[in-house]
Amino acid sequence: MLRSLARATFLSAVFAFMAGPAHAQYRYPGGYGGWGGWGGASTLQEGIGRGMGVYAAGAGAYNEQTAEARSMNANTAMQVNEYMYQVNQRNAKEFYGRSRANQKEQSATGVEIYNRIHDNPSTLDVHDGDALNAVLNDLTNPMVLGPAIKAATQQVDSQLVKNIEFEYAANMIAISLEDLSANGVPDVLLTSPDFKSEREAVRAVVATARKEASSQGQVSPETLAKGRTAIKALQAKVDSVLPQGTKNRGEADNFLKALYGLTKMLQTPSVGPFLKGLDKYPTTTLGSVINFMHSFNLTFGAAKTPTQEAAYDQLFPMLVQLRNQVQAPASNPYSSQAVQPDPKKVTAYFSGMGFDHFGPQPDPHTGVAPPPPPPGQP
Repeated sequence: MLRSLARATFLSAVFAFMAGPAHAQYRYPGGYGGWGGWGGASTLQEGIGRGMGVYAAGAGAYNEQTAEARSMNANTAMQVNEYMYQVNQRNAKEFYGRSRANQKEQSATGVEIYNRIHDNPSTLDVHDGDALNAVLNDLTNPMVLGPAIKAATQQVDSQLVKNIEFEYAANMIAISLEDLSANGVPDVLLTSPDFKSEREAVRAVVATARKEASSQGQVSPETLAKGRTAIKALQAKVDSVLPQGTKNRGEADNFLKALYGLTKMLQTPSVGPFLKGLDKYPTTTLGSVINFMHSFNLTFGAAKTPTQEAAYDQLFPMLVQLRNQVQAPASNPYSSQAVQPDPKKVTAYFSGMGFDHFGPQPDPHTGVAPPPPPPGQP
């Protein structure tokens, strides 16, 4: 299904999720931020990046202030959103290719399956989430995402939103990590024999993560822990070999930050606490739903109950109408206009963070950081 496709977008201004004393909010290094909650205006903050909600939830940093800071990373966020959209096209193509292996699709090509789901979906395609994800993929094109969210003022019952079978798109992040470790490695780390064993260890664990995300829809805690260990070993080797202040050291550090950031985003988030914010509102906007899925890298999973099927039956025509309204272009992964992703855009985005922001962040009320994870945990 297209549940493995991504919908969210990566990072930005100062992260404030839901207002209200019952909800802990997350803080970020200056210049980063994200989703503004269910009760705010349906607008995409300038500079917001795909999947930042996932990164925030994993950081464990709390702050009761709202998103007041201006984004200082609008340009790099735009670049990383374009990159993740291009990666998602690859993810989509893989999905349609896998669909051929299903018995019901044996006689169809991948492009034929895409055309059917996108242009003439069946009821099963809707209830499986595939048809909704195809529309959502069009709407999360960086060319139209902001205007689409702003235009999506149609009210949606809060209970309907809770009935969505949200599913995290881990495979898209795994593809990005694979692309970064293969095509975004600085020359000094790629060519110097000093880093050979550490470089190969990182690639080996990335390959495992990619396989797990593709086949299981998530990456195991054991693999995530191995990934962090491999990255830390590479960082230690960089510290011992490359002098501070040199060009090679700067490039190596930025590459390491991107590895840390993407690895953290492989952890499947718990979105339930954020959905509780809907208890304060009888309705929310369609734009808020899209923004939420965008921020948390969520897709529509297969409906499991008649209630969820009914929710999808209501949401699908709303999404189609919005797509037509903003004239979103079809995100056809088989298009000849597909662009090869450049993982260095991800490196540029994470470069603004310090290494300390990739670990547990201290509670600003106490100044105490959460305890380290148990042995073997990421």
